[in-house]
Amino acid sequence: MKGPMPSEVFKLLNDEELQVLAWIKGNTDMWFKEFLEVGENLSDREKQLHLYYKYSKKYLSHDQVEFIDNLPLESSIMINNIEVLCVHGTPKSMVEAIDVTVHKDDIKKAISGVKEKLILCGHSHSSFIGEVDGKKIFNVGSVGNSLDGDNRISYGILEFLEDEVKLINRRIEYPVNEIIDIAIKNKFPFTDQYRNCILNAR
Repeated sequence: MKGPMPSEVFKLLNDEELQVLAWIKGNTDMWFKEFLEVGENLSDREKQLHLYYKYSKKYLSHDQVEFIDNLPLESSIMINNIEVLCVHGTPKSMVEAIDVTVHKDDIKKAISGVKEKLILCGHSHSSFIGEVDGKKIFNVGSVGNSLDGDNRISYGILEFLEDEVKLINRRIEYPVNEIIDIAIKNKFPFTDQYRNCILNAR
C-alpha cells in the first residue's frame, strides 16, 4: 500500500485475465487492522505509517480494503507436481526477509519445517535466487520500488520443466518520472523521500 496508485494497482492485479494463482498479505497490508484505533502517543515512525494508511484508505474502496484485509499470510500451491509456498517475508515472519544479506544459517532457521520444494518471497525489495537445505528460494524483488541500487522493475518467471523449475529474474525500465509526477499530483505523503527512493533504489 506504500505507493501513489493503490487502487489502480489493485484493479490491475484483480483482472480476471491474469488468472492469479495466489494472493497473500504483505506487511503494509496489515496497516488496515493496525490503524483501526489510533492513540495520541504515536512515535514519529507510527505517524509516518499512519499518513500512508490514510492515503491508501482515501483511494481504495471499502470492498478493496475488505479484500486485502482478508488475505491469508501464506499460500501453498501445486504446479506441475511441484509444491510452491508463497509468503511475503519468510515462512516464519512477514517482516523478515531472505536475500543476499541474510546468512545461510539464518535462512535455514527461517525455512525449517517447510515441506514445499520452492519458496516465493519478497519484503526486502531486493531480488535473490538460492537453494538451502534442498529448498529453492526466489525473492522476486519489487515492481516499482526496488531497494537494491537498481531502480528498474524486478519480477520473476518460473519455467516449469519435466521434473524441475527454472527460476528467472528479469529487470525492465519503467517511467519513473511519470510515477513521481502522479505522486506529486495526488499529494502522496513524503513525496521527496519517495522520489529519492524510486530514483536511486535505496
